[in-house]
Amino acid sequence: MDRRDFSKVFLGAAIAYTLPQPLFALDALSNNTAKGVDELQRLVRHRILKQHGAHAAVTGTLKPSGRRIITVRDPEAKDDYQLGGDTIFEVASLTKIFTALLLAVEVVHKRVRLDDPLRDYVPDGVKAPTFKGRQITLTDLATHGAALPLRPNNLATSVPDAPNKYAGYSFEQLYGSLPSYHLQTSPGSQFNYSNLAFGLLGQGIALKSGRSFAEILRERVTEPLGLSDTTLEDDPRKAARRAQGHDFYLSPIGPTSDGVLAPAGGLRSTANDLLTLLDLFTNGQGPKDLVAASRLMLSVDRPGGSDITRMALGWRRTTTHGETYYWSNGSSDGSRTFMGFNPARRAGIVALADAASGEGLDDIGHHFLNPQQTVSTKIVPTPDFITLPEKVLLRAIGRYEQAKDDVIEISRGYTGLIVSAGYGEFVIRPQSSTLYASKMVPGLTIEFEGADVGPVVSLTLRQDDKTYIYKRVP
Repeated sequence: MDRRDFSKVFLGAAIAYTLPQPLFALDALSNNTAKGVDELQRLVRHRILKQHGAHAAVTGTLKPSGRRIITVRDPEAKDDYQLGGDTIFEVASLTKIFTALLLAVEVVHKRVRLDDPLRDYVPDGVKAPTFKGRQITLTDLATHGAALPLRPNNLATSVPDAPNKYAGYSFEQLYGSLPSYHLQTSPGSQFNYSNLAFGLLGQGIALKSGRSFAEILRERVTEPLGLSDTTLEDDPRKAARRAQGHDFYLSPIGPTSDGVLAPAGGLRSTANDLLTLLDLFTNGQGPKDLVAASRLMLSVDRPGGSDITRMALGWRRTTTHGETYYWSNGSSDGSRTFMGFNPARRAGIVALADAASGEGLDDIGHHFLNPQQTVSTKIVPTPDFITLPEKVLLRAIGRYEQAKDDVIEISRGYTGLIVSAGYGEFVIRPQSSTLYASKMVPGLTIEFEGADVGPVVSLTLRQDDKTYIYKRVP
């Protein structure tokens, strides 16, 4: 594995993303596994009961032979919510698929066009950013190609591991910050994952219609599909079916609110509702306008962030090992979610976990959609973390470089230090004054040279018996 491949490995466990191609070997599971339990159930049970990726998970599959729901809960978990196909999870960035579907159905009805500029979907007097005269279009927003940042620059806290950081984010803030973004690349030319872009997309369509985003999404997408549990609000009458969220360290957390960025990650849903959504894409089951919209979504082709992955509207399209499939994933403060489908196999999968984590059940989902994709079954002990004085933590803050195209940024987070590279980020916490590890990326360690006595001069990153040294740069 060369340097750039390694970068993909640790970025694969970032807060909002996963690898398009998991890079771990499928180890042999215990021979004591009960007979009659198939591979998918064994993998999910292993992830929850042995690797402790969450307290509980619901996995739903869609095949020509029908639907199936698999549930797994750690017997030591203290939660008592109802676990099944109708358990309600925060689905986080899976929301983006619904927002992209709303865009597509509006195009089908000729209420909007894919190449409409963003400037026509903001309030009067608000200036949308451009790059050398190139306007951001709705397609750019829906394919992470708008050259906008991951998060708005005027959040009360932009620390990525801060809980509920989008709560209360307002229309005034969303549109007030828009003129301040200076695009560094031409829209449509590069993949740059952005919650901000999808917030602007959903709220822009709503603004154009004169309705709220919640109203128009319900009227034109969720109600026609019969998705009664897919909403932006928590219904107190459904509290017994509401999954309790947990943070990276499996402590209770939540619920999460996304403010006006709800089109990027605010939905709650169930495995059963999401399987119905997948049925639209795999089998054309649904109202005619939504079937047409689903086909339109898949017809778009834009950069997707890797050699094997491209972007459709909302969906990532991965082609590898002779298979092409579509997928999306998400993380809230207290959940990790994945869904995808393989059109040739007419198969789909939904995997919902009740804890935020670097990977959740994502690699298992990829493996279901393409059996040659591999799954990690390695059991890595949970690191023992310590508390350090703030001045010691701050010694590691800075920019580190192995090559001009391989740069790591270390910044202060809410629960530890944030490691950022490209469009990915994850949290590390100290095991000593110089050695840090991550609950989000099991087995990865970063050692800072000199952190116990003064400013750090370099860092050594280790994972899977490989070592990479980065030097601090100004």
